[in-house]
Amino acid sequence: MPRHVLTLNDLGEEGSWLLVQQARGIPDAKSRTDFMTERTAVLLFAQDSFAERLCVSAAVRQMGGSLVFQGATGGWKSEVERYQRQMLAVIDYFVDCMYVYGIPGLATSVDRDLVQFPIINAGSPDAHPAHVLADVACMLRYTRDDLKKARVGWLGCTNGTLFSLIEALRYFPFSLQVALPPLEDRPTLETYARHCGVKVDFVDTPQQAVEGCNFVYAGCRSGLDDELAQQWKVDDALLSHADQKARVLLGTSPMQAIEVASDILASPASLLLLQSENRLRVHKRLLHWVFLENERAI
Repeated sequence: MPRHVLTLNDLGEEGSWLLVQQARGIPDAKSRTDFMTERTAVLLFAQDSFAERLCVSAAVRQMGGSLVFQGATGGWKSEVERYQRQMLAVIDYFVDCMYVYGIPGLATSVDRDLVQFPIINAGSPDAHPAHVLADVACMLRYTRDDLKKARVGWLGCTNGTLFSLIEALRYFPFSLQVALPPLEDRPTLETYARHCGVKVDFVDTPQQAVEGCNFVYAGCRSGLDDELAQQWKVDDALLSHADQKARVLLGTSPMQAIEVASDILASPASLLLLQSENRLRVHKRLLHWVFLENERAI
């Protein structure tokens, strides 16, 4: 059966730890190999995301593979949803793996019995496994491999990264405290945390979210008006509540994230570049993971 990575659950604890450590072990994130030579990956993006397309494309191309990209236009999404069996069988003739971006409920909407090639979730509203594995690698670096020392604060709206961050608590021993803006659906996240069997501290304000944290996420800002966006901004005043050596991570692309003061974003406290590097590393290791037990008999 093909291996898929739609959520961290597909990897499990052993696989999640293995991928993180293997990703960290790549000497040069931009190293080129021939692992994907004569393999083609199709990228089906239901929403635009330059950052995700860039990262996934770089991983496949630097490993010698070929790419086919299809954006939100063209009606493919409704065709695949309506004629899943037929469309997946047709796609199987032309490609060796598929990246999907921007489709909610991907883990439950794909009939795995119908798919004869690996599917990797490049990001959805309710899961972003590659992002979180890359961020765990960042935390390991700055806690000297002791995630029990990682106290993580999230401020901002809900997105796939936050869902996967909660799921990651099953496998990685960091702590997490979350503040959501007004009108965000907190009960859904609380229910999800209970479903995962993990403890998440839900608080009310950005200051409470970052209190004592050594890792601070600037989450998604969708739905925030200008006044709220300023109140939730990551600046020196907010970080005064965090650990003195707190590092700042982005929980989404810079254009969609809670604003981070420019001097902080340009400082050593910002892990933006390390996040990007580790995401490239993780996507390369994901390709190894899905293919090494996917080879078909010749």
